[in-house]
Parts: sequence; structure tokens; C-alpha cells
Amino acid sequence: MSNLLVISDLANTGFGRVGRELATRLLGLGWDVRIIGINWRGVDGELRAAMGAGSIGEQSDRVEKRLAEMREDPLTDRIMPASAYGDGMGHNLTAPAFRGTLWPGWKPDACIIVADPRAMWLRLVSDEGVIGSAGIPVLNYVPIEGAGLPQSWRRIWQNTTPVAMSRFGQAQLQQLLGRPVDLAFHGVSDTFRPLSPGEPGTFNDKVATSRDGAKEILGLAGRKVILRADRFILRKNYPAWFRVLRPVLAAHPDAIAIAHTVPVDDTGQGNIWELISREPGSFETGISPRSGDAIWENPQYRVTGWHDSFRGLSDDELRVLYCAADLIVSPTMAEGFGLTLAEAMACGTPVVATDYSAVSEVVGPGGILIPPAAMFTNPYAHEWALVDEPAMSAAVERLISKPALRASLGADGRRHVAQFSWATAAETFDHLLRGSAAVAA
Repeated sequence: MSNLLVISDLANTGFGRVGRELATRLLGLGWDVRIIGINWRGVDGELRAAMGAGSIGEQSDRVEKRLAEMREDPLTDRIMPASAYGDGMGHNLTAPAFRGTLWPGWKPDACIIVADPRAMWLRLVSDEGVIGSAGIPVLNYVPIEGAGLPQSWRRIWQNTTPVAMSRFGQAQLQQLLGRPVDLAFHGVSDTFRPLSPGEPGTFNDKVATSRDGAKEILGLAGRKVILRADRFILRKNYPAWFRVLRPVLAAHPDAIAIAHTVPVDDTGQGNIWELISREPGSFETGISPRSGDAIWENPQYRVTGWHDSFRGLSDDELRVLYCAADLIVSPTMAEGFGLTLAEAMACGTPVVATDYSAVSEVVGPGGILIPPAAMFTNPYAHEWALVDEPAMSAAVERLISKPALRASLGADGRRHVAQFSWATAAETFDHLLRGSAAVAA
């Protein structure tokens, strides 16, 4: 057995899902895995969060449930919270881990760092030089979220090896570095599949066996549901989402747009309530005790409030949400992969999204791809796409009005995303690491 250090977010979704799936499966392939876990509160922190409010009995039940989950998780005793010593990203844990002092007597023979280029850069400039001098393979599983990467990023991969998440990302990295780059697609977790009487889903202890049943337990019975499930950040282009949906919702009073997102992200990029306030029929309902922002609501928009940076919805609950949606709409400017799009497609839900970056290959025949109207040079010095908004509105109108087309695209999407396997991703990393002379020795 060889020792493998994984540095990754460990939240329930997004990068957290990537880190968890890879670490769990590589453990099963014989690696002795240790993890520096970002967005992991540790056992004590998880239990305190689970306790919450309510009666002693209610608190006890929640704590017991969370304890049971952690006992079943093979990673629990292998994670060092990134915030254990005051640095929320675990930058100050990198050197001790590589030197064999973070876990006394345990030193890595290889390392996987799941991080975007900026996060990788910051870790490299704060790691005391250990990554470049450790003499072990260090793989950076990296999302590439646009074209025309800045030349300065070549330094990130002088002492680490990038592994792309999409063919788009692979091509951009190869163009920048002038050498071959390996590819490992994300997978789609086994939970995500359509609801049926034989494979029901649950949400708040209520059971759903169909799309209509999912809508009913979420309070959406009789509505046409348009969903997006991602962060409220600049790259996701939420302002365009509202503009795209405005004519569709006006023409379909029974339709509702659901944003499964944190209303105020930690990046200081505004809040979603201010965008809702601009829509016809919106009204103010109070002030957020967390952010101090005015909260606005609208009969045709809902922000779920079911998401935080640590736990959010369980996979089974997220499955019910995906299955309740009639379609996903994402005018994103770029994606490193587009994991929530793939998960929704695995549930049989079609997608309307921007035809750019990894989105094109992830969505494939499972939706309608809308070409960019223009490109946008982002603050990180590469290119994002601005979608053709009228064309996207027309595509959404077409799908919302044609249930047979939605069903056909949903079936095509399920078949398409079946190619994305976490087992295959883990086997790719296992092959790359074991093929290294450093590990073989």
C-alpha cells in the first residue's frame, strides 16, 4: 500500500463531491488515504452543527443520525480539517503533511490536489517549497473555465502535473503548456436517477415516486419548474438567467423558477434578492439576519434556502429536487465540468445551457445548447462567453411548451451521462500515480 495525500474541498456538492468520491474510491483501490479537508468541520463541529435548536429529543436524534453517517463514512477518521490550525484553506498544513508531521509517522508517497488555478497558485506560494522539492508525484485535478489561459499560469504546473476534467480543459492546457495533458472526466454519483415506484426518493421524510410526486412534496404541485443549482457568483451569470426567463414566465403564469443557491455568496458579489426585486410582482419580506440585506420574494421565483457551504441537501433530497424540475436553465459563462448539469441529466431532466467550455461535451444530446453572442475577458485574464439571451429564451419557451420533447431529451441525456463514472476517474488517477517511478520505487 502507498500513502496518498488528497487536498480538496469536502462539502457535499461541487468540488466537495469530487474530493470525496476520488478519496473513497482510491482508498478502495488500496491507497492509504489522508485528506486535508476544506469545508469540513471535524467530528466535533459536525455534531455541534447537527444539534441545532429544538427539544433535547430532537437534538439527540439529529446527533445520532449524523454520528451514524460519519461511522459509515470510511473517510471520517482520515480527514484533517483545513481550519484545524487557523487557515481555512489548509495552506499552513501543506508543509507538515509533506514532511510527515501532520499525521505522525505517516508521510505521502503521492498527492492529488483538487483546486482551480488560482487556488493552486496560492497553495504553491505558501507551501514553503515542499511541493516542488518532495520528489513525489503531485497531480492537480484542475477545472479550466475558459479559453486563452494567461501565460503566468505555466508556472503552476512546473512542479505539479495537471489533470484535466474535460476535453475542453485538456485542449486549453495543452495549448498553454505545449505538452500532452491527461484527462479524467468527473463521474455521476449512483444516487442520481429518475424516481419510480421501485426506486422512490425522500425529502423531509416524505416519499416521491415520480416527477409529479416530487413537485407535490416540495410544494410545487401543478407548476412547470425551471431549476438551476449552482453558486451565486459572477461566472454563473445569474443576471442573464433572470433576463432569459422573464418573457417565459410572463407567458406561463403556472411556471416557477427555482434557484438552489446561497442568496449571498462569500465572494462579495451582491445578492440574489436584489435581482428578484427587479422582477414584476416582487415584494420585500424582511431583512436577512445573517447578511443585513433586504429579502425580496416573487410568486414565480424561489430561492430554496436549502444550501450551505458544508452540508446542504442530502444526495437523496437533491435527487428529488432535480427530478421535480421540468428543465435546467444555465446561462453560465464557463464551466470546468458542470457537475450539477450532469447530475440533473442522470435524473432525466433536460438542460438549456451555454454552448461553451466543458458544458458542450457534458450536456451533449441531453438538452439545447445556445451559442455565445460575445466573449468576455474576465478578471483572471481568460475568456468567458456571454450567451445569446433571446435564443436561450426561445429554447426555454420551446421546451416548457413541449413535454414530449422534454421527455425525449431527458432520455438522451441519461444515456449520454452514463459514460461519466467515478470508478473510471479513480482508476485513471490510480494508473497515473502507480505509473510514476516515485511511487513504484
